[in-house]
This record gives sequence, C-alpha cells and structure tokens, in this order.
Amino acid sequence: MQQTRRDQVATFLFFAFITVMLFSPVLENVPVLSSLNLDNMVTFLCLGAILLFQLKQPKAWMAQEYLILALLLIIICLGIFGNTVSGIHGTKFIVLDMWSISKCFVAYFFGRLAFKPGFFSSQIDRLVLYGKWVIGILFLLLLVNLVYPIWPSTEIRMGIKTQYLIFPHATYLSATTFFCMLFLGLKNVRHNIPFLAMGSILIFFAARNKGLIFIAIYFFMLLFQHYAKTKSFKISYLILPVVTLVASFWEVIDTRLLSSTTSARSLLYQAAFKIADMYAPFGAGFASFGSGSSVKNYSSLYDMLRFYDYYGFTRDNPQYLNDSYIAMFIAQFGYIGIACFAMILVIFLLMINRRSGRIQAFTLVLFLYAVTSLFTELYLTTNLGVITFFFIGIAFGDEGRRPDLRKEVLWKKPFH
Repeated sequence: MQQTRRDQVATFLFFAFITVMLFSPVLENVPVLSSLNLDNMVTFLCLGAILLFQLKQPKAWMAQEYLILALLLIIICLGIFGNTVSGIHGTKFIVLDMWSISKCFVAYFFGRLAFKPGFFSSQIDRLVLYGKWVIGILFLLLLVNLVYPIWPSTEIRMGIKTQYLIFPHATYLSATTFFCMLFLGLKNVRHNIPFLAMGSILIFFAARNKGLIFIAIYFFMLLFQHYAKTKSFKISYLILPVVTLVASFWEVIDTRLLSSTTSARSLLYQAAFKIADMYAPFGAGFASFGSGSSVKNYSSLYDMLRFYDYYGFTRDNPQYLNDSYIAMFIAQFGYIGIACFAMILVIFLLMINRRSGRIQAFTLVLFLYAVTSLFTELYLTTNLGVITFFFIGIAFGDEGRRPDLRKEVLWKKPFH
C-alpha cells in the first residue's frame, strides 16, 4: 500500500510538472500568478529536491554527467572572469544569468534522480492520453477562433494569419503541440493518426517554420522505426541530412544570421563575435549581452555598439535584444565557452546514441528541436528548455525496463 501511494504521488508530481511547464506562459497571464515566475519557482524547488534526494539516498551518476557538470562549472567561471575584464557588474543580474543558463541542467538531473527506473515507461499510456486531450482541446479552440476570433491576431506569416490561441506567442502553441505529438509517438502510432493530423494543423496555423520542419523530422523518425531492421538510430545517420540541409539553406542562413545589415538576429551575431574578440578569451561575462538580465539592466555594451539606432534594440523597445541563445553565449563566454557548450551537446548526443527504440527516438527529436531553437531564441532559459531536459533526464533514468520497438506494438495492433 505504501508503494502504491508513492507511485500515485510520483505520477501526480510528474503530470503536475509537465502541465505547469507547458502552460506556464498561459498561467502567468493570470494577474494573481503573473508575479510568481512559475518556471523559475518550480525549477528552484527541483534543485532543492535533488539535494534532498542525494543526501537521503544517493544515486549513482553516469561518468558523462560528471563531465557535463565540470564543463558547466568552467562556463560559469569564464563568465565571472569576463565580468572582471569587461567591468560589467551587478550581483543580482549576474546571479540571475547564472541561474538562467543552469536551470535546464537542474531539470535534467531532477528527471534523472527523482524517479525510479522504469517510471517513464510506466507512464506512457497516461502520456498518450494526456497528449490526446491537450491536442484535442487546442484543436477545438482553433476551430472556434477561426470562426469567431476570441484571440485575435494581426501577424501574417507564410500567407496566413498566425494563431496564438490561449498562449502569449505562437512559439508556445507550436512547441506545446509538438511535445504532445511526441507523446503520441511513444505507443500505438496507428491509433493516434487523427490526433497527429490535428497537431500538424495546429502547428501549421501557428506558422512557425521550425515547427513545420520538425513535423517532417518527427514523421521521418516514425517511418524509420517502422521500416528499419535495427532498433537503434545511429547518430552518424544525421551527418548527411544535416550537411544537405545546411548546403541547401546556406543563403538563408547567411542572410538571416551572419551578413545581413537589417535582420535583427544577424545584427546580434555580428555584435556577439565583435564582443568575443574584444574580451577574448573569456567573453564579456554575465548580464552583458543577449540575456534577460542584460536587457533589464540595459548593458553598457548596447550603448557602445550603438544599438539604440536600431528598432527593437532600444531601451524603450528591446524586443529583439535576447533573440538568440547562441549569440548570447558567444558574447558572454567567448570562444572557450562556446567550445565547452558544444562539448556538452556532443556528450548528450553520445548518451542518446546509446539508447534504442522509442526512448531513443523521443529524446533525439527533443534534443534536435532544442538545439535548433538555440539559434533563434533563448530556448534553454525558458519553460520549454526546462521541460525538454526534464524529459531527457527521466528517459535516461528509465534503465530498469528498456522498451523495445516491435512493429506490432507501434503499428499493427488491431483496433479493439
């Protein structure tokens, strides 16, 4: 009975965490909850839980995880040294920036340590049902909004009016739908095709290019699972598609991220490399460029770079100043910092490569979605980065019962 009660509590906490993280942008629009900063508050509670679990009953970590922590510590030290060199101070803002780059790792270790082996596999049926409910409700809201615009939008992308629905930005609608589509891929895909179609329509009306790209990647992974003779997707399989995509879209990448004089993100990257050169090898340090704290404090680097001449980069309208995680990282932690961060990403890829079946597919698509988002937004500092690494952590801790990937489980189970 005690074990059953513990399992029920764990299940409740699991789904409460997922719901709060996915819908924190919506909840924070409620006046009573607006000041709570839910994703930070919940992640801070997770940090306390990690310390408590490790003190009460320590769990072994993988060698790669100690390396990740060591690299994160090096990055933090680089930031502190950078603050000394650049002369940008402010303890409050520096601490907030440290927390913002660390909380996704807190979520990862919480997922790894807080739940027993096999827990994630035991929740797959509930996750599928959860995904159906969320996608179903959002799809009904979309239909209503198309007929009678309760949540009006004036933004036009790809020739259609962008839908936000209950979210403050279309990115959150697209990402929430995408997470729920991934849940549906964990079991009995054939039964969930109508909901996958609804999710695809929701992402189409959210009009996010990244969301559409990852629908294609997601369905590719599902087809690979179905037709491949092996249960494991080797990371080396990604090399050719990645090289092909980069070569095909290099002109767009170069224009939007590197050489444009009008694109906001291109200006951010150009300034980031200038700052990395100016304050080599450490970078300019925390709260200096591209982060939420640097915007609140309006870093002196923005004045030095004359950002006040550009729309969206001024004190009164700083909406584009924190529009790329990678640009922020290059400026704040320099080339050494970005090399350390690249090593962390490679370590995660290698750990994913050791998995197999639906757990591997689930974590790989999540990871690729997160990495792609780093170039276009401060993904890892948001609720979406937190929930991404929470899922990767809990999936990595699911060693007690490895799921296999038999075709009859995913595709050929009869309709009854």
